[in-house]
Amino acid sequence: MLEIKNISFAFGKKSIFNVIGLSFEEGKITGIVGKNGVGKTTLFRIMTGMYPLQSGDINLREQRLKPSDISFMPTEPYFYPYMKGREYLEIVATNDDEKMKSRHYASFMDLPLDELVDNYSTGMRKKLAFSALFALHKPVIILDEPYNGVDLDGNEIIKHIIKSDKSGKIIILSSHILSTITDVSDNIYHITEHSNIDHYRSDQFDQLQSELKKNMANKLSQLDNT
Repeated sequence: MLEIKNISFAFGKKSIFNVIGLSFEEGKITGIVGKNGVGKTTLFRIMTGMYPLQSGDINLREQRLKPSDISFMPTEPYFYPYMKGREYLEIVATNDDEKMKSRHYASFMDLPLDELVDNYSTGMRKKLAFSALFALHKPVIILDEPYNGVDLDGNEIIKHIIKSDKSGKIIILSSHILSTITDVSDNIYHITEHSNIDHYRSDQFDQLQSELKKNMANKLSQLDNT
């Protein structure tokens, strides 16, 4: 179990989170959804140690969560220049099993591993980063917008890999496209303004979709009346 307890975070005087709590189970996929600016990426950066934990606790199996516990794929993965796809997989992996698994994922997505990553499209880069980072033997895997820029076939392959290889892992992912979250997640946290967080089980996803559609309909109605 990964538990986030009573964390608060602010950039100067601007509060992003104010005493929030979430929990994530092993062997489960948890989606994080919310509008731009509500703090999804900030939350991930706090968890990975990129931003300091200002208050509260983040514990994995009742011990403080360490950056070494996490495999994190940011929205825009970084690649060294003049690096081939195969070289990236070799650098990210830490043992032979991770290397073999990452090559298997990349091959399944038809990535040209002997070409320079500089020549890859945005979607190909995302698939390469996913192939390497999801293959790591880490207890926590965080995927920030893993589907962004990826073609339809690639999205389906990524979803299949996530669902088929979740055993023993805590998998957390975000997306702006609700259907890509509901297709793969066991539960979802919906973050709204002012640190409000609603939790939905898989049998409540229709309720979440209905609420989001209702909110959008209200906004469109306000737009039409202006």
